[in-house]
Amino acid sequence: MANTFAPNGFLQYQGGAGGAPTFAQSTRKIPYNGGAIYTGDPVAPVIGSANGYIAQAVATGSSTVSATLAGIFVGCKYLSVSQKRTVWSAYWPGSDSVYDVEAYVIDDPNARFVVQSSGSAFPITNANTASTLASSVQGQYAQFTIGTGNTATGRSGAYISSVGTTVTFPFVIVDYAVGFGNGSDPTTQYCNLIVGFNNEVWRTNGAGPTGIS
Repeated sequence: MANTFAPNGFLQYQGGAGGAPTFAQSTRKIPYNGGAIYTGDPVAPVIGSANGYIAQAVATGSSTVSATLAGIFVGCKYLSVSQKRTVWSAYWPGSDSVYDVEAYVIDDPNARFVVQSSGSAFPITNANTASTLASSVQGQYAQFTIGTGNTATGRSGAYISSVGTTVTFPFVIVDYAVGFGNGSDPTTQYCNLIVGFNNEVWRTNGAGPTGIS
Protein backbone atom coordinates (compact mmCIF):
# COMPACT_ATOMS: atom_id res chain seq x y z
CA MET A 1 0.00 0.00 0.00
CA ALA A 2 1.38 3.40 -0.95
CA ASN A 3 2.40 5.72 1.86
CA THR A 4 1.12 9.28 2.25
CA PHE A 5 3.14 12.23 3.48
CA ALA A 6 2.03 12.94 7.06
CA PRO A 7 5.15 13.42 9.23
CA ASN A 8 4.92 13.33 13.03
CA GLY A 9 8.50 14.13 13.91
CA PHE A 10 10.88 11.74 15.66
CA LEU A 11 9.04 9.13 17.76
CA GLN A 12 11.12 7.17 20.26
CA TYR A 13 11.69 3.58 19.14
CA GLN A 14 14.36 2.44 21.61
CA GLY A 15 15.64 4.10 24.75
CA GLY A 16 19.32 3.33 24.22
CA ALA A 17 21.12 2.89 27.53
CA GLY A 18 18.32 4.54 29.50
CA GLY A 19 15.47 2.59 31.05
CA ALA A 20 12.11 3.34 32.62
CA PRO A 21 10.77 5.72 33.72
CA THR A 22 12.75 8.41 31.91
CA PHE A 23 14.38 6.54 29.01
CA ALA A 24 17.40 8.83 29.30
CA GLN A 25 15.48 12.09 29.20
CA SER A 26 17.28 15.17 30.39
CA THR A 27 15.86 18.45 31.67
CA ARG A 28 16.91 21.54 29.73
CA LYS A 29 15.75 25.18 29.55
CA ILE A 30 13.94 27.15 26.87
CA PRO A 31 14.10 30.96 27.13
CA TYR A 32 10.60 32.33 27.76
CA ASN A 33 10.81 34.42 24.59
CA GLY A 34 12.15 31.55 22.45
CA GLY A 35 10.27 30.15 19.46
CA ALA A 36 7.77 27.29 19.46
CA ILE A 37 8.93 23.66 19.88
CA TYR A 38 6.81 20.54 19.34
CA THR A 39 7.05 16.96 20.65
CA GLY A 40 9.29 15.08 18.23
CA ASP A 41 11.23 18.16 17.13
CA PRO A 42 15.03 18.03 17.04
CA VAL A 43 16.41 20.71 19.37
CA ALA A 44 19.85 22.30 19.53
CA PRO A 45 21.88 24.37 22.00
CA VAL A 46 21.51 28.14 21.78
CA ILE A 47 24.91 29.51 20.76
CA GLY A 48 26.59 31.57 23.47
CA SER A 49 24.21 30.38 26.19
CA ALA A 50 25.79 29.75 29.57
CA ASN A 51 22.50 28.42 30.97
CA GLY A 52 21.95 25.33 28.82
CA TYR A 53 19.23 26.91 26.71
CA ILE A 54 17.85 25.02 23.73
CA ALA A 55 15.74 26.00 20.72
CA GLN A 56 14.06 24.27 17.80
CA ALA A 57 16.89 22.99 15.64
CA VAL A 58 17.85 24.36 12.24
CA ALA A 59 19.05 21.74 9.74
CA THR A 60 22.53 23.21 9.23
CA GLY A 61 22.63 25.45 12.28
CA SER A 62 22.45 29.24 12.29
CA SER A 63 24.04 32.28 13.89
CA THR A 64 21.98 31.59 17.04
CA VAL A 65 21.50 27.81 17.11
CA SER A 66 24.19 25.11 16.98
CA ALA A 67 24.31 22.59 14.12
CA THR A 68 24.96 19.90 16.75
CA LEU A 69 21.73 18.58 18.22
CA ALA A 70 20.83 18.60 21.91
CA GLY A 71 18.30 15.79 21.42
CA ILE A 72 14.60 15.30 20.67
CA PHE A 73 12.00 17.40 22.51
CA VAL A 74 9.24 15.44 24.29
CA GLY A 75 7.35 18.07 26.30
CA CYS A 76 7.72 20.86 28.83
CA LYS A 77 6.45 22.58 31.95
CA TYR A 78 5.99 26.32 32.42
CA LEU A 79 4.15 28.92 34.47
CA SER A 80 1.42 30.18 32.15
CA VAL A 81 0.68 33.90 32.17
CA SER A 82 -2.71 33.41 30.53
CA GLN A 83 -3.86 30.53 32.77
CA LYS A 84 -2.19 31.69 36.00
CA ARG A 85 -0.97 28.18 36.77
CA THR A 86 1.75 25.66 35.97
CA VAL A 87 1.11 23.92 32.65
CA TRP A 88 2.51 20.59 31.45
CA SER A 89 2.38 20.58 27.69
CA ALA A 90 3.34 18.48 24.66
CA TYR A 91 4.66 21.63 23.01
CA TRP A 92 5.99 25.07 23.86
CA PRO A 93 3.91 27.70 22.04
CA GLY A 94 6.75 30.24 21.97
CA SER A 95 5.24 32.63 24.51
CA ASP A 96 2.86 32.68 27.54
CA SER A 97 5.48 32.79 30.30
CA VAL A 98 7.89 35.32 31.78
CA TYR A 99 10.15 32.65 33.25
CA ASP A 100 12.39 29.98 31.75
CA VAL A 101 10.57 26.90 30.45
CA GLU A 102 11.51 23.45 31.78
CA ALA A 103 11.99 21.22 28.73
CA TYR A 104 12.27 17.42 28.54
CA VAL A 105 14.69 16.11 25.93
CA ILE A 106 15.76 12.60 24.88
CA ASP A 107 19.54 12.90 24.49
CA ASP A 108 20.76 9.33 25.04
CA PRO A 109 23.47 8.85 22.38
CA ASN A 110 22.13 5.36 21.61
CA ALA A 111 18.44 6.28 21.35
CA ARG A 112 16.56 5.26 18.20
CA PHE A 113 13.62 7.03 16.59
CA VAL A 114 11.00 6.30 13.92
CA VAL A 115 10.56 9.15 11.46
CA GLN A 116 8.95 9.56 8.05
CA SER A 117 11.08 10.25 5.00
CA SER A 118 10.45 12.46 2.00
CA GLY A 119 11.73 12.12 -1.54
CA SER A 120 12.53 9.33 -3.98
CA ALA A 121 15.97 8.53 -2.50
CA PHE A 122 14.64 6.52 0.44
CA PRO A 123 12.46 3.57 -0.65
CA ILE A 124 13.98 0.17 -1.38
CA THR A 125 13.65 -0.05 -5.13
CA ASN A 126 13.60 -3.86 -5.30
CA ALA A 127 12.35 -5.38 -2.07
CA ASN A 128 13.11 -9.04 -1.35
CA THR A 129 15.58 -9.44 -4.19
CA ALA A 130 19.35 -9.66 -4.45
CA SER A 131 19.55 -5.93 -5.17
CA THR A 132 17.81 -4.92 -1.94
CA LEU A 133 20.98 -4.08 -0.02
CA ALA A 134 22.49 -2.23 -2.95
CA SER A 135 19.45 0.04 -3.12
CA SER A 136 19.14 0.58 0.62
CA VAL A 137 19.96 3.80 2.49
CA GLN A 138 20.79 1.92 5.70
CA GLY A 139 24.03 3.14 7.26
CA GLN A 140 23.98 6.47 5.44
CA TYR A 141 23.80 9.87 7.12
CA ALA A 142 20.56 11.86 7.01
CA GLN A 143 19.42 15.45 7.26
CA PHE A 144 16.02 16.63 8.53
CA THR A 145 13.54 19.35 7.67
CA ILE A 146 11.69 20.81 10.65
CA GLY A 147 8.26 20.96 8.97
CA THR A 148 5.18 22.51 10.60
CA GLY A 149 4.09 21.54 14.09
CA ASN A 150 0.46 20.86 15.04
CA THR A 151 -0.87 23.15 17.78
CA ALA A 152 -3.92 20.91 18.35
CA THR A 153 -1.88 17.79 19.17
CA GLY A 154 1.50 19.32 20.03
CA ARG A 155 3.15 16.97 17.53
CA SER A 156 6.12 17.86 15.36
CA GLY A 157 6.02 17.98 11.58
CA ALA A 158 9.71 17.11 11.19
CA TYR A 159 10.90 14.49 8.70
CA ILE A 160 14.06 13.15 7.05
CA SER A 161 14.57 15.05 3.81
CA SER A 162 17.99 14.07 2.42
CA VAL A 163 20.60 11.34 2.69
CA GLY A 164 24.29 11.18 1.89
CA THR A 165 27.85 10.62 3.11
CA THR A 166 28.25 13.95 4.94
CA VAL A 167 29.57 12.86 8.35
CA THR A 168 28.25 15.95 10.13
CA PHE A 169 24.60 15.23 9.24
CA PRO A 170 22.66 14.90 12.51
CA PHE A 171 21.24 11.39 12.01
CA VAL A 172 22.28 7.98 10.70
CA ILE A 173 19.76 5.58 9.15
CA VAL A 174 19.63 2.28 11.04
CA ASP A 175 16.79 0.44 9.30
CA TYR A 176 13.39 0.69 7.68
CA ALA A 177 10.37 0.70 10.02
CA VAL A 178 8.20 -2.04 8.55
CA GLY A 179 4.82 -2.82 10.06
CA PHE A 180 1.26 -1.54 9.78
CA GLY A 181 -0.14 1.85 8.94
CA ASN A 182 1.06 4.82 6.97
CA GLY A 183 4.77 4.83 6.14
CA SER A 184 5.23 1.10 6.73
CA ASP A 185 5.82 0.16 3.08
CA PRO A 186 9.59 0.49 2.48
CA THR A 187 9.22 0.13 -1.28
CA THR A 188 7.33 3.40 -1.83
CA GLN A 189 7.96 7.07 -1.19
CA TYR A 190 7.39 8.51 2.31
CA CYS A 191 8.47 5.30 4.03
CA ASN A 192 9.28 5.32 7.75
CA LEU A 193 12.89 4.99 8.88
CA ILE A 194 14.59 4.04 12.12
CA VAL A 195 17.37 6.54 12.81
CA GLY A 196 19.94 7.22 15.50
CA PHE A 197 21.94 10.28 16.48
CA ASN A 198 25.06 11.04 14.48
CA ASN A 199 25.89 14.67 15.31
CA GLU A 200 24.54 15.27 18.82
CA VAL A 201 26.03 16.66 22.04
CA TRP A 202 26.90 13.16 23.29
CA ARG A 203 27.65 11.60 19.90
CA THR A 204 29.42 13.45 17.11
CA ASN A 205 30.84 11.77 14.03
CA GLY A 206 33.63 13.51 12.16
CA ALA A 207 33.67 16.48 14.52
CA GLY A 208 34.56 15.06 17.93
CA PRO A 209 33.84 12.20 20.36
CA THR A 210 31.70 9.34 19.06
CA GLY A 211 29.90 8.73 22.35
CA ILE A 212 28.73 5.37 23.64
CA SER A 213 28.33 2.63 21.04
